Amino acid sequence: MFAAAACGTGGGGLESDFAARDGSASAPAASDLPDLAAVSPSASASSGASPSPSGKPSTKPSRSSFWGDPTAVENFDGPLSGKWGKYDTPDASPPRSGDQVSVSGGQLHLTGGVNARLGKDVGAGVMLLHDQKYGRWEVRFRVQSGAGYAPDVLLWPKNNSDWPAAGEIDLAEMNSPQRSGFGSFLHHGKDNNIVGHDTKADFTKFHTIAVDWLPTRVTYYLDGKKIFNVTPGDIRTGLPTESVMHLALQLDQGCSEFIPCRNASTPAKVVMDVDWVKVYAAPL
Repeated sequence: MFAAAACGTGGGGLESDFAARDGSASAPAASDLPDLAAVSPSASASSGASPSPSGKPSTKPSRSSFWGDPTAVENFDGPLSGKWGKYDTPDASPPRSGDQVSVSGGQLHLTGGVNARLGKDVGAGVMLLHDQKYGRWEVRFRVQSGAGYAPDVLLWPKNNSDWPAAGEIDLAEMNSPQRSGFGSFLHHGKDNNIVGHDTKADFTKFHTIAVDWLPTRVTYYLDGKKIFNVTPGDIRTGLPTESVMHLALQLDQGCSEFIPCRNASTPAKVVMDVDWVKVYAAPL
């Protein structure tokens, strides 16, 4: 299990609710599932973060025959738009700086490393200013190897104060410095009940992760293959229903039992490249 820490990404401000994870229990795998046909918006990309080593990015997203037209699409073909908010909380835990966010070459770059202006080691994060209840979220990304930084792609309730009661859906938490696998987690209830599943994959190369959040199931995917499914009976408090959620993309700096500390083999900068994002409303 890639045990991790809950990375708070509130909808009402650029604040961080970082809390230690409780233990996880695995819900059934998804191999036999049927196929189913008040943040500060960013006006422009920040400079100073360099893209990861070369690797051919994927084809940009297209329309889904089952879900229809997306409610939000981001291909990062220009400066970061007002649809996104940057985290700028360098004194929080984990520390994040808006300086560490940039866009170039049709990709979003979140950079972990020592920020010269701040004089400290920080990570980066953004949130999509698009709240909805139920739907499908897809993200294509890769991450450089390097201890001291952990990527997280998640759905977070509109208000920080609603966590954990209103839930949290982690598409991918990746604490392995080698980027050799990730954990998918579902949180829900005031006692922070958690179920989770681990998947092996080399995320130094581009992959697409996705989640379907519906009233009857939360289903996780890697490159179009179902890897994990949670139904109301698989977690004591049932599935999240209380709040709309938004997408957060994070590369968090850390040195703890959850995030291995930076060491001599860690590059000066560790970069998470995001190729594209798509969001669909639930066809209910």
